[in-house]
Amino acid sequence: MRILLYGCGDFSNVIESLSFIKQQLGYAAFQPVDAAHADPSDDVLATELRSENELRKVYGDVVATNVQALGSAGVAVGFEMDATGHYSVGQFDLIVFRNPHTGTYGNGQDPGMSSYLVSSTDNQRLLMAALANSRKILNPNGQVLITAVGWPYIGKNPKGDLRLTGMQLEVPSFAAEYGTKAGLVHVRNIDLGQMWVARNRGSTFVADELGILYRN
Repeated sequence: MRILLYGCGDFSNVIESLSFIKQQLGYAAFQPVDAAHADPSDDVLATELRSENELRKVYGDVVATNVQALGSAGVAVGFEMDATGHYSVGQFDLIVFRNPHTGTYGNGQDPGMSSYLVSSTDNQRLLMAALANSRKILNPNGQVLITAVGWPYIGKNPKGDLRLTGMQLEVPSFAAEYGTKAGLVHVRNIDLGQMWVARNRGSTFVADELGILYRN
């Protein structure tokens, strides 16, 4: 199985996360290269939008350590890989984008609350572009798993009086509509339970993570 992972941050916990997700989808866990396995069980490309230098400014030397460990386990790494537009890496059976986010959430100090509308619009565009691009590099019947935590992908706006609902991907019919627009079929929503989630600037938190599965 050929697998593409987007948004890997400092490349920590890539193998653990991939194995968990594969099992949730009914596949065997990823088997890295070791004494018992001369070759990995899957052809995996783990990627990040930022350059290696940009990542090292945020996360430090752990980036190089993690990348080296992935290489030793049989996982290829790619930097400056944009989930919304590249076609030079071949075709894949499974694409995983954990918690895509532009980094804009809305500002509670914004008197007109227009920043929440910007947040929702920007992230909606990211989701749509990532799904559309994924379709171009998926094998027949290949799958795309988008996972999401919180606003604006899930639920209502944290400022309830705004009456903004974001994308509400937890509602299967809404999730299906995004897939249809990108030429993909919505398969199901998956409750992944409580997962460690990484922010763009390096901190982490625990939250309920939702998986939205599509197929070509």
